[in-house]
Amino acid sequence: MEFNYTAQDKNGKRVSAKIEAESLTALITQLKNQGLLPIEVKPARNILLKKGKSSGLSKIKRKKMKVRELAIFTRQLSSVLQAGVLLNEALVTIGSDWHEPYFRKVIADILHDIRSGKSFSSSLSKFPEFFNPTYIGLVKAGEETGNLGSMIGNLSKYLEDMAATIQKVKSAIRYPLFILGFFFFTVFVIITFIIPKFSVIFDRSKMSLPLLTKIVVGISEFTIKNTIWIFSGLGLAALIIFFLMKLPKVRFAVDRYKLRTPILGDIIMKSLISRFARTLSILISGGVSLATSLTICADSMNNLYVKSIIERVKERVLSGFSLSQVLANSSIFQKVFVKMVAVGEKTGRIDEMLKRNADYYDDELNVKITNITSILEPALIVLIGGLVLVVVLALYLPIFKMASIKG
Repeated sequence: MEFNYTAQDKNGKRVSAKIEAESLTALITQLKNQGLLPIEVKPARNILLKKGKSSGLSKIKRKKMKVRELAIFTRQLSSVLQAGVLLNEALVTIGSDWHEPYFRKVIADILHDIRSGKSFSSSLSKFPEFFNPTYIGLVKAGEETGNLGSMIGNLSKYLEDMAATIQKVKSAIRYPLFILGFFFFTVFVIITFIIPKFSVIFDRSKMSLPLLTKIVVGISEFTIKNTIWIFSGLGLAALIIFFLMKLPKVRFAVDRYKLRTPILGDIIMKSLISRFARTLSILISGGVSLATSLTICADSMNNLYVKSIIERVKERVLSGFSLSQVLANSSIFQKVFVKMVAVGEKTGRIDEMLKRNADYYDDELNVKITNITSILEPALIVLIGGLVLVVVLALYLPIFKMASIKG
């Protein structure tokens, strides 16, 4: 891709030229290696983004954006802004080189709003499906403190860490999910194909069946006769749960219960505390007030129960209590977490202590997931083996009985 650039050399002289580069980030790195400070960089070709017009998003197929892709976008934006390129020009260049059409048009709309006088954060808020409250809050904080480039750099690191955690979780549960899927497939095949064939043989023999065989055959016949009703019931139950979860009181109760469930509750809690600590660390290091930082942290929580606790923490901090004092009285923060926050308050390095807390919880989360999956995998294999054993016994006990009678 071709770019036009204006840069300043070591002697303060401005240099303008056209150059070929794979991407904007690669070009910025190349210029820095040559001892040049980029002042203005833009694509050589005129594009839709350059016109600053509304993009017509409805005409383009929407595609959900992954955390990893958003991290890449944010990292590119951070690199360009910290190189001294203006926000408008940065969005123009990144948008022109973006691979996905819908998000490219999203960038065009954001650029149009900025040129119309809106702030970057308010432009991002038009697209909550891409930019969550945490993202928007951090950008807004960067605008208010005049440190947008640095804040977006911290945000990109935050997203990269989150993407890495998500990838670790996916990798850890992929094999157990495969085993679990194979288990349900095996159950389906046995119930709908294998047991009915043996059932015909048993009916012809007109012999009394063992209790285990009767139970297995009964389950098979009930499932086959009521397949439509079973799937309809499951669908209806899913629909009811979906609408109930829209009610704040129901979701609050469910979110609170999830944290109390064995194993899963501990994993959810560790991930939420890690997110809280990392977000608060980034905001405080960017010069955002503690009250505003806690508001943004509360909005970033997808668990209503934890969100309500953080909101109460904010209220007590505004009442004059220190953060460590308030956290110590909360039920979700461990003593180690509170002590590190207290040390940070005394030394004036609370952002660093919060980051260490986040790293600690991430490590704990990884260990927990690894231990669970190492136990879950053989347990699922044993479960499948046990199911097969029960079915084999149920089907072959009558056959052995028939053979003994004939003998």
